[in-house]
Amino acid sequence: MIEKIVILYDNRAAEGLIPDWGFSTFIEGETNILFDTGAKAEILEKNAATLSINLSDIDSIFISHNHWDHTGGLKTVTEKAPHADIFVPESDAEFFEEEVGEKGIVIPVEDPTVIAPEIFSTGMMPTGMRDPAFEHALVAKTEKGSILVTGCSHPGIERIAEEAVRLSEEKLYMIIGGFHLYKKDETSIKKIAEKLMDFTEFVAPCHCTGNSGIEVFKETFKDRFIDCRAGTEIAF
Repeated sequence: MIEKIVILYDNRAAEGLIPDWGFSTFIEGETNILFDTGAKAEILEKNAATLSINLSDIDSIFISHNHWDHTGGLKTVTEKAPHADIFVPESDAEFFEEEVGEKGIVIPVEDPTVIAPEIFSTGMMPTGMRDPAFEHALVAKTEKGSILVTGCSHPGIERIAEEAVRLSEEKLYMIIGGFHLYKKDETSIKKIAEKLMDFTEFVAPCHCTGNSGIEVFKETFKDRFIDCRAGTEIAF
């Protein structure tokens, strides 16, 4: 069970932190998990230090998919936490094994997989793209309910949310991460937002959701919307 999430890397940032295109969040609990590693290691390190997050305290690393803006800090993180297990889509396991070498243990994920007690991967979901062909997301139990953490949601945020609900066997408490809607028009985004209201109580969209998408979710979810950017801390 997790206790808190801290956004370390995002396109937007709170005062005193560095914004940049990419995503990374620190998931704190009995097992500390770093979900994705942003685009640039130096920004990840600086933001983590500003937020008093010690990257050497990471027990596991969860890489949602093989895109530069989610994997840029991986080598640096594995140098600081060489003991960490690295959960990656099975389709890209060989690439990540070469990337990290002997630092860290790469664990390929194909089907829904337990990452830690009450924390699991959705398993690989097809993106409809050639690169990356697959992405997975993280579902975790909190005292308030299950949450879903997404990287870029290339398979479609509605499909990922539906799978997370199926696996957790309950409506989600929160969805947080990139929804990959920055290229969609507001009408399409509105339909997606309305559909997600059936799957989750709260949303905290960021990264590739896009500014227009974030505004649509804010209007749709109202007081169930959480403004999310580097520096955001959400306690459960």
